[in-house]
Order: sequence, then C-alpha cells, then structure tokens
Amino acid sequence: MGAQSQICKWGSSLAVRIPKPIAEQWGVHEGSAVEMVSRGNQVILRKKTYSLAEMLATVTDENLHPEVDAGPAQGKEAW
Repeated sequence: MGAQSQICKWGSSLAVRIPKPIAEQWGVHEGSAVEMVSRGNQVILRKKTYSLAEMLATVTDENLHPEVDAGPAQGKEAW
C-alpha cells in the first residue's frame, strides 16, 4: 500500500504522519515503538520487535515483581 505524506515540524525535530489505513494494517497506534533505518536516499520504518533475551536483560532486582499466590490448584493443574 502506497501513500503520500508530508514532513512536519514537531518541536525541534521533523515528523512524518502515517496514514490511518497503513497504521491499521501495521497494527500501530500512538505510542507504538518503531525503528527507523536510513539506507541511501530511503528511510525504512518498521514496527519495533523485541526478543525475549532483550526483555529479560532489563529485569533487575529492583523491578522484579514478587510471586503472586493464586490459591490452590484448580482442575488438573500440577504444582
């Protein structure tokens, strides 16, 4: 899907608006993380993906949540 857009000023930076149909196709919304890569005279914009290793690398003793007791096993759960 191709679309035209314009570069706008956003604070001291520049911004490109993503048309609604493309945002819906990507499944992105305000606050979604994206990566921008420059290749020659092209700019490639893609949704940011995270690996489990990257996410676990950010876990520290300070931000680790304690275990939560969900009560006794229900059904055929094995603990």
